[in-house]
Amino acid sequence: MVYAILSDNKKGSLNVNRIYSRLPIDADIPKEQIHQALLSLVHKKKARQPSKGQFQAIQVGQILQGVLTTTKRGELVLEKADREWVYLPPRITEKLLPGDVLEVSFSLKGKRQSFDDVSLISRNPPQIMGTLDVFEGKAYLLSPGSGLPDIDIEGEVDNALDGQKALVKVTDFPRNSRFPVGTLIEVFGQPGAHDTEIHAIVAEFGFNTRFPQEVINESNAVSHEITMADYREDFRSVCTFTIDPEDAKDFDDALSIQHLPNGNIQIGVHIADVSHYVKSGTELDKEAANRATSVYLVDRTIPMLPEVLSNDLCSLRPNEDRYAFSVIIDFNKNFDIVDTRLTKTIIHSDFRFSYESAQNSLDEKSGPFYTDLALLNTIAKKHETLRYNQGALKFESKELRFILDADMLPTQVIEKKRFDTHKLIETYMLLANKIVAKTVYDAKTPNVPFIYRTHDEPPPDKLIEFGKFCRQLGYPIQIENEKVMRESFNSLLERSEGKPEQELLQQMSIRTMAKAVYTGQKTSHFGLAFPFYSHFTSPIRRYPDLMAHRLLFEYLQTNFSKSALNPELIEALAKHSSNREQMASDAERASIKYKLAELMQHHEGETFDARVTGITEWGIYATISQYHAEGLVRLRDIAFDRFTFIEDKRMVVGKRTKKTYQLGDYLKVQVKRALPEERTIDLILIE
Repeated sequence: MVYAILSDNKKGSLNVNRIYSRLPIDADIPKEQIHQALLSLVHKKKARQPSKGQFQAIQVGQILQGVLTTTKRGELVLEKADREWVYLPPRITEKLLPGDVLEVSFSLKGKRQSFDDVSLISRNPPQIMGTLDVFEGKAYLLSPGSGLPDIDIEGEVDNALDGQKALVKVTDFPRNSRFPVGTLIEVFGQPGAHDTEIHAIVAEFGFNTRFPQEVINESNAVSHEITMADYREDFRSVCTFTIDPEDAKDFDDALSIQHLPNGNIQIGVHIADVSHYVKSGTELDKEAANRATSVYLVDRTIPMLPEVLSNDLCSLRPNEDRYAFSVIIDFNKNFDIVDTRLTKTIIHSDFRFSYESAQNSLDEKSGPFYTDLALLNTIAKKHETLRYNQGALKFESKELRFILDADMLPTQVIEKKRFDTHKLIETYMLLANKIVAKTVYDAKTPNVPFIYRTHDEPPPDKLIEFGKFCRQLGYPIQIENEKVMRESFNSLLERSEGKPEQELLQQMSIRTMAKAVYTGQKTSHFGLAFPFYSHFTSPIRRYPDLMAHRLLFEYLQTNFSKSALNPELIEALAKHSSNREQMASDAERASIKYKLAELMQHHEGETFDARVTGITEWGIYATISQYHAEGLVRLRDIAFDRFTFIEDKRMVVGKRTKKTYQLGDYLKVQVKRALPEERTIDLILIE
């Protein structure tokens, strides 16, 4: 690998001194592994941001590698592969770009810390969102939060685009220039307009609403004929139905139920056989791998696969024959699992339930397929209880739904209700995923390559901080060991159920957890309390599930003797999928924040009850429960006192009044300003 070495001269500018190859700092770590770990951070959007106390102290003689990241305040900081931050002075970063991978060495000159060398390992041109400033064909992109000065756009730009929101790829920051240089990628329209902001979010997080033409051509050429094959079982005569959201267009799972002659009950968890249509190495497959996931925004879905597949051939629509990959589970009269098998099938869904209609059938004890639906629910409830008894955590994330008018403006935001039918489907999907992972985990040939879903224990520092927070609210928890910790977390959620602090405790519990990720390693899932777990049940919208289908089918045919994918490729795809999943989640949150800010524009100047959900050195984050909207009270805007941030207690204290605010406190706030294009809500604290 070639490194360009830059050093800090007396005038504070960076000069290229030489180009040379060198060995990695730690000979035990391959250079490529270090580089890939750093590159995985590039352009990745993160929910957390550094405060002063989060910057890592630097030791004399230490050499660090990291990627330049922009904070919410528009500062460039060095982020290492372990997600720690290191502050670099502006004179060091003034000619660098977000996404640059650096190596920095330090020494002590007298009593002052000195930056000896700053090595630019690689330049990964960032894409910056901003507003165009055009005059007589010459344009600059204004992006105050990017950490960069105005960006000089190459070439002539139409004057009519002045003031419009655009995406620019920054290609260089010339040494003799005040401005970085970039090329115009896409213009979205006037800031604040619905389509402008949604398309900007899609582009900002690296997704695309359009498929390449060669992918469209391949998908259109796929045969619609359904025929029986030797390796498929025919389940078309077995009672089968789907349960999905009311507005769902793709149905990737169905349940079947039948009574066996020996008295057992057989339930089939049937998953759309996407791998039958999307073959490895095709343009369809390459595009699916690149996207890695479908993206769900407030007004649209960006699918992983073209609609002819996701909404038609791979959708288990009612009254149509469809290919499936199925997990068949036999239960005895006590509803214990006595046998399982995996097989490819042909199914025919008899009916399409929504979650609401299925719940209505259960509540009224009548309707189509009520008897089968009720039995499925009874069995699911038993296995849900077993899961929790084994230590699974009872977290339930809140989901919001916007009511939009004809102009796509939000008129209302509501929390989606969670029914027993949601839990029913969730339980059978979890069982299927667990059975798939166990089948591979217990294979006769040990260590066969596969893709798993893993979830680590909470980081100790976050656990300690969460424990302090719970004690402040009167809900002490125990974290001495894993078993006690699981029981304590679930007890916490049960004790707070129905109380005002329930939602806050649930949110803080989720924030304390580690992120679930994909991996090729056999490892456990802390949140579900499963010793092994995989994703198998959503191949229409998750690429790791499609990988699992391919590997599993090959293993079933060859008795686990061979694999088309090597462990290195699986691990690379797992990391890529984990990153894309996080970016899809960030894009969804960005679209929600945009619509919440748009909604709160109509309430500027109004006063609401709110609750503190975050404390930083620059302000208090509070959520207006009536609209589920989080805003920021800037400390500098509090007129009646001067407040100081106490980091170890995550609280602010008034200098004159000694009044304190901390997580969970109730506030009276006024909406000062809502800026949809910035996705922010500013609040004023009412004394």
